[in-house]
Amino acid sequence: MENKGICLFCKGDGPFNSVEHIVPASLGNDTDILIGIVCDKCQNYFGREIEGPALHKTPFAFWRTYLGVKTKRRKLPTVTLDTPETGRIPSHHSHTDVIGFTAHEDWSTSVDIDDPEIVRAIIHGDKNRFNLVLSPWHLIVMGRFIGKMGLEYVAMHDVSLATTPQFDALRKYVREGTVKSIWPLFWGHHGSLSDLKGDLLYKKGGFEQEVECYRWALGLTKDDKYIFAFAMGTDLLLICLSHSKPDPKFSKIIQGTNLECIWYPDTTW
Repeated sequence: MENKGICLFCKGDGPFNSVEHIVPASLGNDTDILIGIVCDKCQNYFGREIEGPALHKTPFAFWRTYLGVKTKRRKLPTVTLDTPETGRIPSHHSHTDVIGFTAHEDWSTSVDIDDPEIVRAIIHGDKNRFNLVLSPWHLIVMGRFIGKMGLEYVAMHDVSLATTPQFDALRKYVREGTVKSIWPLFWGHHGSLSDLKGDLLYKKGGFEQEVECYRWALGLTKDDKYIFAFAMGTDLLLICLSHSKPDPKFSKIIQGTNLECIWYPDTTW
């Protein structure tokens, strides 16, 4: 989609020298792109402040390693689920295990553990799962990441619609962030692990495996609210692009999947 003019997010007049991948190119997207719609400054900001943290420090990071999604430099990912000190935005929960994951060429994924207490608990049989409790920081990063993609898919469909005032609150949230109100996300399990990876096939002197990196959907509710769903692995997340309050009806909007609102009210963080 090309429509040179004002930037979709900051409303500036450019420059527009770079192609904007709606879903990051590092997740395999080379088809859904925008030209002349997201300015260079916003693209650089999103890559540094939104896409980078989302793909390295949230549940998306785990799925990148589990699925073996290579980086732009064709390297398998290694991630560590520690979080930065962010000042006013809580970024760590005491029940979260700070661990990492590494993808390997044999299609396996290893867990990287530096905490001796976690190692001791595993050895003694007291621990058989790892915990990642989503803090306000996680939810803000994930919400801005998914909101950015959702608004850009609206723009790919109709750029004039994407610039209307109904999306101004989301536009501001995505571009400027927040230290007060978290845009609610709805989360649920969708599909199974066996659906994500195809069979190993021998082709051209080596093995190949088809992997589903992500899937998405853009929709309009009966009361004219735009919603966007994005899934990696078995995690499915849904955001309303035109309404910033948790709406219980979204919990049943995806057929066959029960969604739970993951959100911190303003006064709790």
